[in-house]
Amino acid sequence: MRHVSARGRGERLTPPNGDVFINCPFDEDYLPCFEALLFAVTISGYRVRCALEEDDGGDIRFAKLCRLIADCDHTIHDLSRTQASQSGLPRFNMPFELGLAMGARQFGTGRQRGKRACIMVAGAYVLPRYMSDLAGNDPAVHGDDPHRLIRVVRDHLHHSPIGQRLPGAAHMIELFERFRKDLPFLAGQARLTMPEAHARLGYRNYMDLVRAFCATMAEVAGRFGGGGSLTSS
Repeated sequence: MRHVSARGRGERLTPPNGDVFINCPFDEDYLPCFEALLFAVTISGYRVRCALEEDDGGDIRFAKLCRLIADCDHTIHDLSRTQASQSGLPRFNMPFELGLAMGARQFGTGRQRGKRACIMVAGAYVLPRYMSDLAGNDPAVHGDDPHRLIRVVRDHLHHSPIGQRLPGAAHMIELFERFRKDLPFLAGQARLTMPEAHARLGYRNYMDLVRAFCATMAEVAGRFGGGGSLTSS
């Protein structure tokens, strides 16, 4: 079961919005998968939300996470980097953020109860070893392969925010590779250096380029209701 849906509690839930909270590693080794994740969500007609979108030194990280998760009806969690770091300590940020999203769905009111979560891991049969409370949930496995990750995200979302069925993953992968090839040219057109267009270090610049690329695709533009999902955060 890759999708975690709200339980029926006799409430009428409002339609889902187009915001997707991304909870994933930000290290350099994960960068190809991070780029694929950002692209897959955006090409599907949704707006990526993650902790990198704001650069406010006065904003407390926990408060920011709570606000972002509350804003999003979809959440995607990649738990592929929970192993011990070079310091010998495991990284708990991603399981913690998954817990925030599950808590919002379980104990929240109104649209919070309608949240849908996609849980991903790099290898099969690993999750129960360190998160036994999620036993019974079958996370999607991407094997650190950006193309497999795109397929996981596409299959999870399945429809655009306005209810249109998404094209197949193979088509999205083809567009992703085209974007990667065009990125130096797109960055130059925007008068950005490649370090400034880095998906993590230059996150907001990178997302502007992803959105601009997607907006040139007529087939993608039709997936947006009200024209708002491609705008910057």
